[in-house]
Amino acid sequence: MPLSHTEVLLRIGMAVLLGGVIGYERELNEQAAGLRTHMLVALAAATFMIVSLQFVFFQGYNNDSLLRVDPSRIASNVVVGIGFLGGGAIMRHGLHVKGLTTAASLWLVASVGMAAGSGMFVLSIAVAVLSLVALAVLRKLVEAPQKRVLRLRVRLEREGDIYGRRFLETQLATAGATVTNIDYGRDLEANRSTMTVQLRIPDEAHEAPLLKCLGELPGIVRLETHRAES
Repeated sequence: MPLSHTEVLLRIGMAVLLGGVIGYERELNEQAAGLRTHMLVALAAATFMIVSLQFVFFQGYNNDSLLRVDPSRIASNVVVGIGFLGGGAIMRHGLHVKGLTTAASLWLVASVGMAAGSGMFVLSIAVAVLSLVALAVLRKLVEAPQKRVLRLRVRLEREGDIYGRRFLETQLATAGATVTNIDYGRDLEANRSTMTVQLRIPDEAHEAPLLKCLGELPGIVRLETHRAES
């Protein structure tokens, strides 16, 4: 039995509404895929789902025609195809990867659109609400303690050989600092070593003790510190 025009509009409207709500949260956080992208993905997924469920009624087949239809085929390809959009939202910056959450939200909003397109309104609404809890509420719970953490990039120059990582970790632990990465350089002719150290301290209160500790390291002739991006 074909759907009425009202039912079709209701289904795609629900998909656009729920996809837009999820996309608005991404837009507020200045992500690559925001309000319009999520709305379009949800609308497309709902349209594909409605087409897969209803196209047989618009082909003019006779009532006595022997016809077998598998509506899951189009839906399964939507799930696979959405991966291309998700991959475009993922970006790598050095050792950091950004966009994984937005890629996941695009994949999820496609499922919301498919659920709405299938007429499963309770499921689509429940999934949208839970996704907002994961994106907005849990993000704040996770980021709250991280906002206090301070990351520093320190460049040390000294006469003689380089400091080993174990030595720096031991010396800087007294100031509450954690060494996350070190790059080494050595000028053999000038007998001078350079070390670029990535550090993490619990909060700004530990910054002054850390700088004092760095300045007291033996043989230091030059010291530079920069706050790194979180």
